[in-house]
Amino acid sequence: MTEMTWELLTKVYDRIEAEMMKSALEALEISAELAQESVGSTMPVSFGKFAEIHVFVPKEKFEEASVWLKNYLEDTTESKEDIDEI
Repeated sequence: MTEMTWELLTKVYDRIEAEMMKSALEALEISAELAQESVGSTMPVSFGKFAEIHVFVPKEKFEEASVWLKNYLEDTTESKEDIDEI
């Protein structure tokens, strides 16, 4: 049996965004795991180390996930610029 090794794809500070990223990656058949300091998941913390949510993907899928993340971040930036223009 081979052991799956994980690599950190990104860090985010919003649990909902992390869950959406995980769902999008899994829709592309890229497994994803979220990790957060335990205090951050029990008490609402929105800044600092306790708020960080780490998104991990399997090492063998890291390159594919990185391409997805780049596109995701570009789309997010464009959406924020569109909102600013309103």
